[in-house]
Amino acid sequence: MTLRMPPLHSDFPTRISPFTDSVEQSTRAFVARFGLVPDRAARDHHARSLLGTLMSRAYPHSGETELALVTDWISCMLVLDDQFDETRLGQDPDRLRRVCDEVLRWLPADGTVPALPQNPVEASLSRVFHPAYADLWRRTAPYTSDTWRARFAGHVGAFFDTCVWESRNRLTGRVPGLAEYIEYRGRALMPYLDLIEVTTHAEVPEEIYRLPEFTEMNQALSDADLWTNDLFSCEKEALLGDPHNLVLVHRHEHGCDLQTSVDAVGAMVQERFDRFTELSRTFPGPALAAELSPAERESLRRHIEGLRSWLSGQLQWRYETGRFDPTRPEVVSATGSTPL
Repeated sequence: MTLRMPPLHSDFPTRISPFTDSVEQSTRAFVARFGLVPDRAARDHHARSLLGTLMSRAYPHSGETELALVTDWISCMLVLDDQFDETRLGQDPDRLRRVCDEVLRWLPADGTVPALPQNPVEASLSRVFHPAYADLWRRTAPYTSDTWRARFAGHVGAFFDTCVWESRNRLTGRVPGLAEYIEYRGRALMPYLDLIEVTTHAEVPEEIYRLPEFTEMNQALSDADLWTNDLFSCEKEALLGDPHNLVLVHRHEHGCDLQTSVDAVGAMVQERFDRFTELSRTFPGPALAAELSPAERESLRRHIEGLRSWLSGQLQWRYETGRFDPTRPEVVSATGSTPL
C-alpha cells in the first residue's frame, strides 16, 4: 500500500530547542527506569518515535528541565495509549474503563501523589504505570496551581472517554460516522496544550480560557494536529484493522478508495491549519487586550506562540518520526505491542 500524502502548509516557522539531544536521551531513560518499554521491540519503537524531537519542536523556547518533564509526559501517555490501541485491553471496554478511572485517581488537583491501591484494577499494568505517573505528578505540581491540575486531569479524562468509546466500537465491529468521529477525536491533544503553561511558567486565566474564541482556537489546533496524525498513521491502522482514523472513517462513509479519502482529509486538515492561523493572529483583539495588564498580555502572547509552535513543529516531526511505520513487526502480525 503506497499512499501519496497531500501537501500541508503552516505559515509559522519551525524552530527546535537546543536541548533536543538531551531530552531524547532523558526520556528514553525515563521509560526504561519505570519499565514502560519491557523488551527490545518496545524500546526500539519508543526510540524511533523521536518524542524528544517532537517536544523540542513544540516547545522550542522551554527550559531544559521543563522540556524533559513534558517529554516524559508524552512518552508515558503514548506508551499507555499504545496499550489501549494495540493490545487486547483495547477490545474490552469495561476493563479499560476501570483502568482509566484508576489512572485518573493518580492525578488529584491538590498535587499529592496517592498510593497505589492494595488491589489495583489491572495489577501488572498499574504497578508499572503508577510509579511513572507519580513521578510526573510530583515534578509537575511545583509549576502549577490546583486550577491547572484540575483542568489537566479533566482533559486526560475526556481523552480516556474517547479511548473507551473506541474500545466499544472495536468490540462490536462498529465504524463511527464522520461527524461522531470528529467530535470524539478532538479531545486527545488538550493535555499537551495544557503543558505549554508548564514551559512558560504562566497559566492562562480561566476567564480567558473559557472564552468562545479561545476555545475555538484550541479546537482548530487540535483538529489540525490530530487529523494530520490520522493522515500519517492511516496505513498502519488499516493494517491493524482499527477504523479509528479520519481517513478510514471517511472512506467507509463515502465508499471511495483510500487515496481519495487521503486527499479529502488533506483538504480538511489544511482548512483547520488556516482557521487556527487566522484565530491566533486576531486573538485577543483590541477590546480584551485593553483589559489586560502588560504582564498578562505578554503571558498570553507567549502562550499563543506556543500554540503556533505546536502546529508547525508537529508537522515537521511527522516527516522525522518512525512512530507510524507500518512495517513494525507488531503491525505486520497484528498481534499488538508488548503487554505490560
